[in-house]
Order: sequence, then structure tokens, then C-alpha cells
Amino acid sequence: LSLGLAVAAVVALAGFLAAQPPLPGRPDADPLTTLASLLGDLAGRLAGAATLGGLAAVFAFLPRSGADPRVVGRLARWTGRAAQVWCVAAVWMTVANPTFVTGTPLGSALQPQAWWYYLTSTPSALAWLVTAVVALATTLAAYLAPRPAVLLLCWFAGAGATVFVAVTGNVSVGLDHDWATDAAAVASLALAVLASGAVGLTATVAAGAGLHPAAARRYQRLAAPAVAIAAAGLAVVAWQQLAGVAVLDTPAGIPVLTGFACLAGLAAAWGWRQARPDRTELAGRGYAVDVALLVGPLASLTAAQHFPPPRFLVPQSIQVNYLGYEVDVPATLERLAGLGRPNLLWVVLVVAAVGGYLWGMVRVHRSGGRWPVWRLVLWLAGWGLTCYLAVSGLWMYSTAVFSWHMLVHMTINMMVPVLCVLGAPFALAEAASRPATDTGLAGPSELLAGVAGNRVVRRLLSPPVLWLVYLGSLFLVYFTPLFPWLMKYHWAHQLMLLHFMVAGLAFFSLVAGPGTQLWRLPYLVRFALLVSVMPFHAIFAVGIMTARSVIGENFYRTLDVAWVGDLLADQGIAGQVTWFTGEVPALVAVIALAAQWFRSDRGEAAAADARQDLGGADELTAYNDMLAALAERDRVEHGSGPGRSA
Repeated sequence: LSLGLAVAAVVALAGFLAAQPPLPGRPDADPLTTLASLLGDLAGRLAGAATLGGLAAVFAFLPRSGADPRVVGRLARWTGRAAQVWCVAAVWMTVANPTFVTGTPLGSALQPQAWWYYLTSTPSALAWLVTAVVALATTLAAYLAPRPAVLLLCWFAGAGATVFVAVTGNVSVGLDHDWATDAAAVASLALAVLASGAVGLTATVAAGAGLHPAAARRYQRLAAPAVAIAAAGLAVVAWQQLAGVAVLDTPAGIPVLTGFACLAGLAAAWGWRQARPDRTELAGRGYAVDVALLVGPLASLTAAQHFPPPRFLVPQSIQVNYLGYEVDVPATLERLAGLGRPNLLWVVLVVAAVGGYLWGMVRVHRSGGRWPVWRLVLWLAGWGLTCYLAVSGLWMYSTAVFSWHMLVHMTINMMVPVLCVLGAPFALAEAASRPATDTGLAGPSELLAGVAGNRVVRRLLSPPVLWLVYLGSLFLVYFTPLFPWLMKYHWAHQLMLLHFMVAGLAFFSLVAGPGTQLWRLPYLVRFALLVSVMPFHAIFAVGIMTARSVIGENFYRTLDVAWVGDLLADQGIAGQVTWFTGEVPALVAVIALAAQWFRSDRGEAAAADARQDLGGADELTAYNDMLAALAERDRVEHGSGPGRSA
């Protein structure tokens, strides 16, 4: 019923849009193109939610041992079919979406050259292409390798694909689109979690596995915060898109009201189950209600993607077009150091990282363990520095001034990862997520262990690959046309920041991370890896300082920030900043690695002394005994032993 209502709604919307006058300077697509884009978008979103739910059913809602292979096979086949539909819809949207956005006939994009032009010039088409690749990979995994660890990796890739589609839509246009884009990303992740839980539980019951009480509790714990986060994110998006127009005064308010009404229904369903925890069998059938209610927000997102919102009618400057705000006021030390325009996504990440770490410490203490306070201090220092960069004027002005851009990016790439790695988050996660033997479901530690044991993951996280990615990404981004392209879009700028931080975390975890490592490298090798990046980092900084042309010149010239002055001179300052911000974190990492090495050697020496005190032979004694035994055997074999003449 809900699916039929959603299809009928988008068909009616296609007719409504065909009757509307075109936006200024933009021709409207013909009715066929509009309908094709609406139906493809809806099919892609619904099939994506079904795929994520099928993946979650296998790795999150089935027992970690003893699961019926027939049930796993049914779920894998069902997930594979949903992923195929997702892939076909995403491929179709690489044609239908750009033609709708540009107001051209559908057939114009069917020619190879035109398709490639649309793909490279329209971020939403690129997002759908990435989605198609992820859906295809998920299809192959579901049929060929339906193992929990592999499907978990597919889930992360699929959730990321839904975020990519969300941030390249209408939210990327107009004043405050930086906040709306970040809010759309967070809301999309929350909806992915909701869909995974509701569809996953429903699919598990339909496949014949029954409703595991621990699986129901797992979904109940996630559903309430996911609904709240999705509602908050969509509220920010609606505020930006409506541009001060009352929600009832514009047709664009209809999908907003519909989406929030369905989220309210999901919250009511969650509350009903919380009030009746003993009615497990009825609740098992009731999760289908959640699935039906989720169709509403997904259909609303499809409609919002095609409705021209009031924000489109508000004139904007080139700075607003690129950044979401203006930077015409010259920067001063007070404005740089004080409160600026917050980076919403990074503020959310800081809150999540600090909250998750504290929650892990609480779990460790509840289980009778202890966690060093100084590691908490290092973790808070890393994320506190990140929070300061995200809310201060440095972030706001770093989008327009290259020297401050490099200060922010290199701090995120080096100093923050070093501090966070020394906080030992992976060791804390391992200590806090011991498998709960009473639930029967795979816990986070088991799922992470399965992912870490995957051959592809091990190769991607191997020392040569991490070394190459950590260094190579700097040269690839800044010394190619990729940099100005990434700077044009807020979502791409955020992706660049996330990549640099993840690359830094992965590399410094390899060389200076405490505790158990995926790759057990000798300290001498770790030290060599750490030292080896320093000259290349210096070459990168010198390359920026001595460049004869402006990096990202087209972007900065188009942005036209009058008070910046000589762009090439500012680039020289950026090179000096890059050099300095690389030396200090490297020194901290060297000191930390030396301390770990010293403690390891001292621990081995203490263990050897303890063995000797208990009457055991140390390594030197054992070596001397071996030499004596060899000498005695040689003497006997050559006739110089007792009882034989010389």
C-alpha cells in the first residue's frame, strides 16, 4: 500500500511540475524526462534501503554461530536481487537526473559523448554512478561471498553511496548550503540505520529465522536516536531550502510535512514497542509497519529533489554559490582566533567521537577493568583541537585563503591523528566490546575482527599501501586539477578533509599506535616508515613554496576575495605553514614511538630476568649451552672422545 501511494504521488508530482512555469534562466524538462527522473530516483532509494536491510539481516540480526544455512541463502539471494534493482535504477539516474536538472530532453543524454559530459559536469550524476558501482559490488558479494564481514563492508559502502546522493541534490545550492549539505549527510546516515534495522528484522522473520529477542533490542536501542537525528538533519535542510517561506505557503512544503509525519509515526511505533516489551511475536510482525512508514521519508526526499524550492528564487553571489556564505569582511587575528562559522559535520563528528570514547570507558569500568586517564586526555586533545578548528574563524576563512587552508588541512592530516592514535581508540573498542555470550548475536568486536581478517582489507591497510596513500594523496590533490574541482563543492571539500584525516589515522596507527596492530611490525621498521615520510613532506612543502603558478588559481580568481592580495605570495606562506605543521607532529610521533620501543625492550628484559630468577636459563645461557653441545658432539664424532686414542 505504501509503495503504491509513493508511486502514485511521484506520478502526480510529475504532472504538477509540468504545469509550473520554468525557473528564471533554466528551461524545465519535458514531462517524460521529469517522470523518468522521479521514478528512477524513487526506485533507487527504495532498492537501496532494501539492500542495506538485507545486508544488516545477515551480519547484525542472525546468530553468530548455528545460523540455518538455508536462511542465510534466502537472505543473500533476496539482498542480491534488491542490489540488482538498485544498480539498474542508479545507472538509469546517470541519464535521467542530469537531463532533468539541465532541462534537456531525455534522449539527449543517451549519446556516449553527451552522457560523459553530463557525468563530469553534474555531481548528482556522478553520485548515482558511484551508487551503481557499489550496488554491483554488493550484488556480487551477496551471491559469491555472503560472509558477515564482507556484507558489513558492503553496508558501509552502500550507506556512503546514499550520503553521496543526498549531498549533491538541491541542498547544495544557495545561502547556508554548507550547513544544509552537512545536515543532509547526517540525516541520510540516520535513515540508512533505520532502514537497515526495520527491513533487516522484517526480512529475517520472512526468511524463517524468527525474531531473535537480542536483535529486537538492538534495533530498539538504535531506532530512537536515529529518528531524532534524521528529524534534526531534515529540519536544517528544510530551513535552508524554504528560505524563510512558511511551510504551508509553498508546494515544496508538502514533502517536508510528509517526511516529518512519517518520522513521527516511526517514533510512535518505537514507543509502542517500548511500552510492551513482552509482546515479542506481535512486535515481529509490527516491524513491517516501520518499513511502510520509511517509504514516506524516502519518497519525500525524491520529491524534494525535484521540487524547485524557494531558495532557488533568491539571488546569490559567486561566493555563496561556492561556499554557502560570503567572506568579504577582511580577516583579523581576532576573527581568526574567535568564534566563526561552525563546520556542522565536524562538530557532529567531535561530539560522536568524544561521546563514543567516554561510553567505551564506562563499559570497561563496568566490566571491572581500568582505562588510563592520560589516554583520555590525548583523545580529548586531538578532538578538542578539531573542534576548535571547526568552530573558529580559521575554518570559515580557510575556504578562501590558501595559507589558512593548508594550516587547517595539515593539522587535520598530522597533528590531530597523532594525538588521537595515542589515545588508543582501537584498543579501547576491543576492551569495551567483548562479545556478550548471552545474546547469541555477533558483537562489534567480532564483526571488526572479521573485517580485519579480510584479505582485501589487509592489503589495503598494508604498510606499503598506507605509506603510498598517505604521501601520494597530498601530491595528487594539490598538484593536479583535482584540487580546484574539490574546492568548488562543499561536500567535496568535506570529503577531502575526511580523507586526509582517515589517511593520517591509518598511517600513524601503523607506526605509532599502541596495543595490538593488524600488521605486527618491528619497532625498527616502524621508525624507518615514520622517518621516510619526512623528506617527502618537505619536498611537498618546498613544491608549494616554489611553484610558479597559483594552485587552484581558477577557483580563487573566480571567488574574487579582494582583501587576500597577491595569491602567489600567499601560496609561499602556505608552503612555510605546511613545513612547520608537518615537523611538530612528526616529532611527537617519534617521541611516542621511542617511548613505546623503550618500554617494550624494558618489558622483555624484565621478563627474561624473571625467568632466570625462577631457575630458567636466559637467552645467553641457552646459546652457550647449545654451543657446548655442538662442540661435544663434534669431538665424539671425530674420535677424540673418551675411550679412543688420539
